[in-house]
Amino acid sequence: MLELKIKADIRGLDEMTAQYPQASDRARRGRLAEAALLLERAIKETTPVGAGPIHLRDTIFSETVIQGLAISAALGTPAVHGEPVEYGTKPHFPPVAPIRHWVERKLGLSGSEAAGVAFVIARAISKRGTKPARMFGRGVDEQKAAVIRILEQIPDDIVRMVKG
Repeated sequence: MLELKIKADIRGLDEMTAQYPQASDRARRGRLAEAALLLERAIKETTPVGAGPIHLRDTIFSETVIQGLAISAALGTPAVHGEPVEYGTKPHFPPVAPIRHWVERKLGLSGSEAAGVAFVIARAISKRGTKPARMFGRGVDEQKAAVIRILEQIPDDIVRMVKG
């Protein structure tokens, strides 16, 4: 399982949360959702596009996770090929049918020509594996500073909510 973390040390947040729990909860949920959507967009933009009909990037999601007072965000994909695309693979002989579908859709080939090209691609993967796309890793790396800036706005949001 892929797990990447961004930690922001927000001065005074614990005290504000203790003093204004409802305002803190609303502010943290809102800003965390904003940060998660920013990361989701960045990850989707760098995710390779296959031949469809459903693309890997279409399965990437973000959600807010609440456990007691702790609030975090999770980003991921239910697609079984998500981790192999993220990390790359060692040499293995992949199933030819999905590659053939890709060849037909992306290269416009059909019949025995598509089957032959798909087999050549599968054989190359069996010798070299696949390179990592690192769409999650790059998305987090590229947006880390922006995420921290978003999260650092939480105390100001709490103050605005409390003042009305």
